[in-house]
Amino acid sequence: MKTTPASSTRYSADNRFDRATAGFTRVVVPTALGDVVAHVDLNAAALSDSATLLLHGAAGSWTTWLPLIRASHHAGSPLQNAIALDLPGWGESGNISDTASVEDMADAVAHVTKTLGFARWSIFGHSLGGHLALTLAARYPERTAKVTAISATGPGALSVLRHPVRNFGTLPLLAGMLGAMRFLSSLGAAGSAFVRGLHCLRLLGPLSAPLFANRRHLDNSVIDSLASEIRPSSFVRGAIAAAQYDEMQWERVRCAVTFVRGENDVFVSTTDEAWFARIIPHAVQQVAAGAGHFAHIESFELPHTVPGGTPVAA
Repeated sequence: MKTTPASSTRYSADNRFDRATAGFTRVVVPTALGDVVAHVDLNAAALSDSATLLLHGAAGSWTTWLPLIRASHHAGSPLQNAIALDLPGWGESGNISDTASVEDMADAVAHVTKTLGFARWSIFGHSLGGHLALTLAARYPERTAKVTAISATGPGALSVLRHPVRNFGTLPLLAGMLGAMRFLSSLGAAGSAFVRGLHCLRLLGPLSAPLFANRRHLDNSVIDSLASEIRPSSFVRGAIAAAQYDEMQWERVRCAVTFVRGENDVFVSTTDEAWFARIIPHAVQQVAAGAGHFAHIESFELPHTVPGGTPVAA
């Protein structure tokens, strides 16, 4: 395990000293899926054996959580023992293999957390990270205290990932994005360069607009980060892994669960809420007003929730 001082300048209007992440350390942990990079703030290590895991989605890295980290810090209630990962295949972590499963990724996350000395965890997961959070809760029930799943890759998205043409009408923008990522992945390194080129031409912002409720209200660094962090090959491999996962395993989830979706989320099916209510009946479901697929960036006020949310009657 290697440690170095952490650096975090994305999702920020400038590069001034960031007190919210001043205590973070960059840690490299070898796993069965290769080296995984985590940014860790052990601010309560002596008082607790529980960590706060932050799991990003398929189009990001650990930096997607900087707004939540900063809001918690400024509210005077920093996240306890935060571990913000670059999932295998994303950010600075090694490439994800073609055969890696959701279970493999969940086990790698658990291995990193246990290697850092924590026996239990609470999880914030976005999109694919929300899918992984539920998988961790099902596989490690004795270790998972609670899950906040933000726009988790659920049954509607999974139906599209499995049969994008047949189920195109369920979530057409997700089906279109999957097709685009497959094309970019086929280009190899040129695919990521193509995305950066779109950004240089100021086209990536308009193309990504459906992901957000109001792109014009975002800091420019959000789109900057999308341009630098999108990994088409990892997106495709993650989609394949998710499509092969049996989501009925989530029936085993016993910890506290909160589902949050943006009211304008184009990657969440209209039937997802009822399905989750049947499979995890004790879960709380909320809708974040004024948000799209990235509710943790677009709409929150409190440090440990994604507010603006109203309860959902399934």
